[in-house]
Amino acid sequence: MKAIINRLRVLERSRAADTSAEGPSPADILRERFCRRKAEETGRPYEELLREDEAESEAFWKTYDGDHSISSILRHRFKVREDRNATQRTVGNGLPQL
Repeated sequence: MKAIINRLRVLERSRAADTSAEGPSPADILRERFCRRKAEETGRPYEELLREDEAESEAFWKTYDGDHSISSILRHRFKVREDRNATQRTVGNGLPQL
């Protein structure tokens, strides 16, 4: 069994695609498409929206400490947005806005 696992590991390393050589990742392509559509809708510059989205993504991964499962990532994303919205709803005196 150990020999099979080692052989699979060697094959995975030799056959795995190098994502940096292939070009942008699927996530990068989707981010660009989303930002282009949002730029068309809002009239804001595409580059500005792309920078904002990349900064938001970096900030997300800096605060993320989960196990990198899809459910954990989505749960953290929801929590971050919920916390940000709660902060925006407060007024200057710290009381929730009605």
